[in-house]
Amino acid sequence: MFAKKKIYAYENSDGDKGIIIAKSYNDAKRIFHEKYPKRKIVEDDSIDYWDNGSYLFEMDNVRDNELYCCFPLW
Repeated sequence: MFAKKKIYAYENSDGDKGIIIAKSYNDAKRIFHEKYPKRKIVEDDSIDYWDNGSYLFEMDNVRDNELYCCFPLW
């Protein structure tokens, strides 16, 4: 069976943002830590985010001809 790939978005406390295409959240975390080995992924808006933290969240399944607005302006 083929696993569907998903879009994961990350936002670092220093403002760096991006996306990761992976088969699972754990794969996305592994890929993220290859680029940012010392950053900690946080789940909430705690003080840990501002201490070299990052958010990582699942956006959607990958689809052709699709725009993904991962960081909308409010």
